[in-house]
Amino acid sequence: MTDIFAIHQLIASDISYVAPIQDDALRDVIRELGSVKSNEHEMMGVSGSEISLQLNAKLHNVEDPDAAIKNLFMETKRCVLYIIRIQSGANLMEIMVRPISDEEEQRWEDLVHSELLNPSNKRHNPYTSDPNNPLEPSTHTLIDITTLTYAELKRTALENILTLESHGRLTRHNHYQDLLNAIALDIRTKHRRRVQRARELDGVRATLNQLDQKAAYLDSQLKSYNNYIEQAMNTLQSKNANARGGRRRFLLPFTRQYNHERELERSGRKPKFGSFKYSARQLAEKGVLVEWKGFPESEWGRCNLTISSDEVGVFHIEGSSGSMMIPGASASVPLDELLQAQFDNHQFMNLFEGGGGGPGQGALRLNVNLFLHLVFKKFYRDE
Repeated sequence: MTDIFAIHQLIASDISYVAPIQDDALRDVIRELGSVKSNEHEMMGVSGSEISLQLNAKLHNVEDPDAAIKNLFMETKRCVLYIIRIQSGANLMEIMVRPISDEEEQRWEDLVHSELLNPSNKRHNPYTSDPNNPLEPSTHTLIDITTLTYAELKRTALENILTLESHGRLTRHNHYQDLLNAIALDIRTKHRRRVQRARELDGVRATLNQLDQKAAYLDSQLKSYNNYIEQAMNTLQSKNANARGGRRRFLLPFTRQYNHERELERSGRKPKFGSFKYSARQLAEKGVLVEWKGFPESEWGRCNLTISSDEVGVFHIEGSSGSMMIPGASASVPLDELLQAQFDNHQFMNLFEGGGGGPGQGALRLNVNLFLHLVFKKFYRDE
């Protein structure tokens, strides 16, 4: 963020050197951005490490002054391409002024019905936009030649040629040979473009195939990594639990933890990786418990929280008062979620949402770092 403001400040202060011309596009951009100080003050209020920049192409609507002539030239080439398929001559001017016979008119009608109006025809035309329908007019055409007679087609083409000649695009001194040369060039270049597109398509397919293989490989690597992490966590938790069970830890008789473990053993509900019971006041003194909505601090000595684990990397938290479970005071927290919260610099996390007597009642707020410390100490370290 600082670099963005620094660049803005640098360009704004030296705009006379960077863009000496008054109508330079860069000057318009700087004017629209406004002052550096106001923008910096506004952006400082944006939270998070990412911002979104909206790109706006300001110059994409600039019109080509020769667009109409270019479209007319394209339309004329298309008309002439069909004209020379019906009539032939020494040059284009001779063909354009030659009278039309009934036979030639009939040949034109046959061509229209057999090619232009037949969607299954695959004959290639250099002035089409759909490769699957080669004789469909492109989006640049000005007229629909399928509705014209051959005489109307020639008249339209001749009118276009005269218009192009008046604009200097063609000349009768070479019998409009430039138009035929342009058609021949278009036919050759369209073939090359078709070959180039086929090669590019093959390249894209090969790249896509390689990406699919790479994705499959990375997916297998991710599964192997996840399996390894799960096995490592299972080994670590199991080792710690077995070490505790083999040593038979000494517990002071009649303490909360002593009574809790005896109760679990009698009922046969002892979690695989251990269970620890604390009063809310004990966890508050450790800094783990920050707030428990619906339960004032004066009652925290009579409220208990049990942290247990019967599944690798998942910790179950339950709230109770005496021997009675508190309705809604139960949650499972994966270790991944705790580590992600720590990575995202979240200081607190809330559990038991919606518990107790209504929305938000009974919500438990814990300190992420201290809760993680307690989890690692009790479930992953050999005490």
